[in-house]
Amino acid sequence: MTTLEFIKKAFLYIKLNMPLFKMIPRSIYINFHYLPFKQAIKFPILVKKGHFYEMKGKVIIDAPVRFGMIKLGNFGGHMYPNNGIHWTQWGGTIIFKGSCRINNNSFIVQGKDSTIIFGDKFCASASLKLISFKHIEFGRYVRIGWNCIFTDTNFHPIYDMKKEKFKKAYGPIKIGDNNWFGMECRIMHSVTTPEHCIFGLGSVLTRGGEYEPYCVHSGTPLRVLTRNVMRVEGQDRIESYAD
Repeated sequence: MTTLEFIKKAFLYIKLNMPLFKMIPRSIYINFHYLPFKQAIKFPILVKKGHFYEMKGKVIIDAPVRFGMIKLGNFGGHMYPNNGIHWTQWGGTIIFKGSCRINNNSFIVQGKDSTIIFGDKFCASASLKLISFKHIEFGRYVRIGWNCIFTDTNFHPIYDMKKEKFKKAYGPIKIGDNNWFGMECRIMHSVTTPEHCIFGLGSVLTRGGEYEPYCVHSGTPLRVLTRNVMRVEGQDRIESYAD
């Protein structure tokens, strides 16, 4: 091999692997900032185009640690900006109970008294907005489509003149195992879902809603469209880039 051929191959290799090279500095930073050395040295968290605005809380991996088990900011939707992930943590704790993937143009905003728990095999497509000042918990094998919002506070309490007190403006969100949210879903505070729920395009889940397992929910107002159905783990299109 001539010197010129070697240089050409070297440049081609760098070009093909540039996304990986760009992940290295931010991935080093987030692993060693949050994790014990024995975990951080395995680089379980890989970050692409990470925008870290505040990093004052804690991150805990409550599962066997392996390289790249948590992927943040990867490209996963052509219709959204390929701008990675935006991370603002004024405090609180984020717990990963296994593998997790959150794709591009996503935002995590966490208050100082919040806890966010990601169950094993969590996967969110592009443009997830996750805002937590209380508690948000996802069960195992939760799938989230494009441009969904989960917020456990509405930030704006209103005053009940009859009861002479403010109405509740926040509350925990608990999502059951094997839940699947289509694109443009909105999940507000004080929502709990059972296992094996499917929510269609544009579903809005609010406090006091009742949701059935093994059903498809959709429409305005939200209602059950189909009963006795379920997703089978590993048998959906998103699996092609989930691991």
